Amino acid sequence: MLFYVIKRNRTFLLCIQDQYVMRRFVFVFCFLFFVIDSHAQYKTGEELVAVMHKRYYKAPCKIYSFSQRNTHYKADTVSGHSEWHEVIEFPDKFRIDFGNKSDGNFVVFKNDSVFNYKAGKQVKLRADSNTLLLLLGGMYYRPLEDVFARVKIQGYDLNILSSQVWNGEEVFVIGAKENDLSRNQFWVNKKTLRVLRIIEARGENDKMDMRFEAHQDWCKGYVETKVSFRRNGKLEQVEEYYDIKEATSFPER
Repeated sequence: MLFYVIKRNRTFLLCIQDQYVMRRFVFVFCFLFFVIDSHAQYKTGEELVAVMHKRYYKAPCKIYSFSQRNTHYKADTVSGHSEWHEVIEFPDKFRIDFGNKSDGNFVVFKNDSVFNYKAGKQVKLRADSNTLLLLLGGMYYRPLEDVFARVKIQGYDLNILSSQVWNGEEVFVIGAKENDLSRNQFWVNKKTLRVLRIIEARGENDKMDMRFEAHQDWCKGYVETKVSFRRNGKLEQVEEYYDIKEATSFPER
């Protein structure tokens, strides 16, 4: 078999003696070129977010519940365990019941606020736009321009897009250049367009590194099943989700 490739103005010419081999080669070559070229076509984080939005728009289940087992750490050493029960309604509702639901200790994220309850009574109210909920599914139930605005307000620069390999996977990094962990950023698997990591400043000298280590296909989208949180470089909490199921309503009270 003899072949050569000439590139001229993004057009490839091939000469192969064996026609059967030529057909197979052209198919594989065109497929690889399409994959490589599709990855290269994103120039900014905004372009990539638009593609993610199109792929998963209204795809994840709108309302679902799950439970999670938590392992808590202090100074990188296990300090305790807990169990939470949660419900999500995209784009902006999220409830966590801590321990036994009948105790009435829970928190509700709604719109851009968070309400804390103890023994069934509200004890605190504060503003919280919950970027985590936005990037992990809420964005797929909002208009694209609204997503852009919310992400930018939280300090993510959508003009910046870089690429690297992390844990053996090729990822896009939105918001930071390669090897720059100082900026707010989120990492996206190049093949699945699933969010794998979020790094976000929570205050002065306080940075959270959230890693989404396992996923499950869910509805027409996906759901995370294992997440770890590192605060300022120290492992703080590992969450493992189970009993994931679709729900019909969101329990606000």
